[in-house]
Amino acid sequence: MERKEIITLLGNAKKGMKFIAIDPPDICRSCKLFSICLEKLVPGRKYEVIEVRDKQHYCQLSNEKINIVKVIEEPIEIALRKQIAIEGAIIKFSWSECNEFKCKLRDLCKPLGLNIGDRIKIIKILEDISEMAFCGKEIVKAKVIIL
Repeated sequence: MERKEIITLLGNAKKGMKFIAIDPPDICRSCKLFSICLEKLVPGRKYEVIEVRDKQHYCQLSNEKINIVKVIEEPIEIALRKQIAIEGAIIKFSWSECNEFKCKLRDLCKPLGLNIGDRIKIIKILEDISEMAFCGKEIVKAKVIIL
């Protein structure tokens, strides 16, 4: 399954560059370019620039010229219960019921930019990380894409 390509705007863009989308400031929301700039990006998700076009626009926020770029969302690493972690499977994401703030897996269990109910495709099981989990559950680290 191919990752969706998104046309957006980015300053100092270079092919292969990776970035994390931010929550757009108010000045951006009133900009005439907002619909082709930040509106299509999900705050907290990581993207990779796959094409930089020559056409440029002026950005009110940065006071610089920005390029039209084509980006794809990067796969992310998350923690999944071992019994549902099957390569190629498409599932709805849900958090682990863990409230242990000191757990080393917290960022994998509740990854930035991934929301409850998001459809994800498991592309690779990376490793068993059960021994690191405070919750005592059987957990693996997996690479997924958000559909």
